[in-house]
Amino acid sequence: MATDISVRLGRRIRDLRRQRGWRQIDLAAHAELSKTHVCELEVGKREVGLKTLERLAQALDVKISDLMKSIGR
Repeated sequence: MATDISVRLGRRIRDLRRQRGWRQIDLAAHAELSKTHVCELEVGKREVGLKTLERLAQALDVKISDLMKSIGR
């Protein structure tokens, strides 16, 4: 079951990915994750671990704090 914060983080990941003109498969390749993993993160179906969060931030060329920006209440 998705938590609110997982859904909001997933939307943030999706928005940053789209800003770069990337498909999910592109982000997956840059972050060394599976496309399914990226998809599940973006819809909030999977909670993100710290190592995955770091990979995503590096792939998207943002700080982890920027990735987490505006997802809190």
